[in-house]
Amino acid sequence: MRILALDIGEKRIGLAVSDELRLFAHPLETLKWRGIDNLIDSLKTIIETKKISELVIGIPYTLNSLKSRKTEEVLKIKQKILDNINIIIHEEDERYTTKLAEQALINVGKKPSKNRNIIDQIAATYILQSYLDRTKRVNNE
Repeated sequence: MRILALDIGEKRIGLAVSDELRLFAHPLETLKWRGIDNLIDSLKTIIETKKISELVIGIPYTLNSLKSRKTEEVLKIKQKILDNINIIIHEEDERYTTKLAEQALINVGKKPSKNRNIIDQIAATYILQSYLDRTKRVNNE
């Protein structure tokens, strides 16, 4: 079974998915934010069609590792998902993922301002790959 990662933003939600061996993260798509009910419906469909067994949600902590207003909003969304979908959800620190995604686009000659949807997917990919690498290390110790 695969793992789905979410990079939840104000206007969009970037998605990434693992391979079946849970070694690599791949960009999937970007959803427009249309409210929690729409997100839950979309997730149910993706979970079924992509054979997802777990979710990883990027948590936007501050640079000092503290919670912000945005952190609390994402944690509320996480709880709503848990209330409506029977799935395991992991949290992963998402600090710097958007900046890394923007830099990746710049490195291939694309303008971040014209590729917001791709940035969200790449950020979700960084979140998921970080989770996969961390859990792989823990399981190998």
